[in-house]
Amino acid sequence: MSNSTTNVTMSGTADHNLYGYDPSKTAALAYVALFSLAGLAHFIFLFPYRTAFFIPLILGSAAEAGGYYFRSKSASDTHKILPFVMNGLLILAAAPLMAASIYMTFGRIVRNLKGEACSMISPKWLTTLFVLVDLICLGTQLAGSALRADASSAETGSHLLLGGLILQVSIFMFFAILVYSFHMRFRRVGNSGLRWRRHIAVLYTLSLAFIVRNLVRIIEFVQPDDGLIVTHESMLYIFDATFMLFAMVLLLVIYPGRLFKAVRRAERVSQDF
Repeated sequence: MSNSTTNVTMSGTADHNLYGYDPSKTAALAYVALFSLAGLAHFIFLFPYRTAFFIPLILGSAAEAGGYYFRSKSASDTHKILPFVMNGLLILAAAPLMAASIYMTFGRIVRNLKGEACSMISPKWLTTLFVLVDLICLGTQLAGSALRADASSAETGSHLLLGGLILQVSIFMFFAILVYSFHMRFRRVGNSGLRWRRHIAVLYTLSLAFIVRNLVRIIEFVQPDDGLIVTHESMLYIFDATFMLFAMVLLLVIYPGRLFKAVRRAERVSQDF
């Protein structure tokens, strides 16, 4: 995605290729389909597993699908501003939405395992803190992306956007530390009858994926217009689209709702006795 400022005509088009290359319509539509399918699968899982906290993740998948839909439109006219801006806005908005569900997943793991004493922060405050910071990340990235579309506010927009990305990297690093702390403490006292460790491994994996994704995004926005990431569309699909799709699929394969359902079943059995 080009970082240059834009001169806008009355028809809503720029005087240059906004991407700096010709985006692939086929790749964009493929990821529209993939994110739509992943989002649909998560929507279906909501009901039997009672995982309403995955709604932000589903909204994130819809944002990803919408972003790549607008990217497919850009393939036909790389000078058109509206699809270019919507592509950037929706793809940037998707990651904080997905992150919110990941933060809430950890809080629910701690509560379901009755591991509050092993957590550095109370699960109640943990969820509130991370979701609040996540909303700040979302707001700054959306505002920054919108401001960058106008040459007069492009510099301010870039600073806002970078601030949101740096904050998200920092909060995910802190999140990973909290997960590790809980893991080390709870394994000494935890219920070995429940398969909770693989869900902790998922949180480690997702934290790493989001940190790498955001670091690549930061490098993209500080690079000049001829930088490697800016000028190669494959970098977007490898480090953003594929990473985010991987997160959604991993959370389907190792679905936290199964752990919570097992906890409820174990509690019912213990009550019967």
